[in-house]
Amino acid sequence: MRIRLRKEVYLVLAVLLVFALFVIFRPKSVKKIEATNIDGVNIFLGGDNYIQFGENDRIALGDPVRTFLVANGNIVKNANLNIIDGNSMLPVDVLAEIIGGEVNGNPQNGDEFTVSDGTTKVTFRLNDQSADLNGKPEFLDFVPTREGKIVYVPLKQFFGYFDYRVAYTRGNENSDIAPLIPNYPQIFVDKYPDDAKKLTKEEAVKVLTDELKKAYKSNFGKKWTAPKAGETEGTAPEDEMRFKINEGFSVKSENERYYVIPVVWDFLVDKYTGDVYMFYQGQTYQYKKLDTKQKGTLAFAG
Repeated sequence: MRIRLRKEVYLVLAVLLVFALFVIFRPKSVKKIEATNIDGVNIFLGGDNYIQFGENDRIALGDPVRTFLVANGNIVKNANLNIIDGNSMLPVDVLAEIIGGEVNGNPQNGDEFTVSDGTTKVTFRLNDQSADLNGKPEFLDFVPTREGKIVYVPLKQFFGYFDYRVAYTRGNENSDIAPLIPNYPQIFVDKYPDDAKKLTKEEAVKVLTDELKKAYKSNFGKKWTAPKAGETEGTAPEDEMRFKINEGFSVKSENERYYVIPVVWDFLVDKYTGDVYMFYQGQTYQYKKLDTKQKGTLAFAG
């Protein structure tokens, strides 16, 4: 005896088949890029110079001037970079943390170490310029050294082994790379997934413009509108911001993670997350994520 199925059953089976095919052949999801750690960072200058990340989390800027490390847009708190004979050297433990790998010592040889991220493996020895990269001989630019309990390796070369880009800036206004810590030298290292989408300059400007329009409504209690033909700017803060938004913005500088867009203060737009940060340059420098709903957000000094 033949069993006849109702149309509703065929419809359910068709939906299940489509769903199964979608699960099997759906495109791989893009790995999400996490926000960085600059929100709430305060940089104190003019005395005991230091950077404060939290209420009780601070690091000295140093005397003499120290070089800082910025990894994927994050200020590395305790990078402990060491300049040896003019060469930037990095603690191998810090390298391992940034690349998401691990360091192992050789039990039979206390001077030999291996650092690996699961794909790439580098074996090196203290005070020896010979090394092994994935089992093949490699010549190091500078010898790894140990100071106390810290093992240092050549920064640029070792980050290069793990496909990180490396860039240096003195941190002053003449730098080609926008610094995160003004007036201090810093090294930027970065590596992002191949499929990570990055905002263009035009897209970043639009992101900031849209966010400022939202903040305008929260701060002044009215929707932003473009000035009419022949209308002149008034003296009220809402007039100043209204005209600035209307005139439009442009990217002043950038680094591997942020576009810097001046309005009254500098604003930073994260190239990968679209997050917007204000950078207040007073006696204390401060990074703060733009909160469009917070009153006083657009109460610019001066």
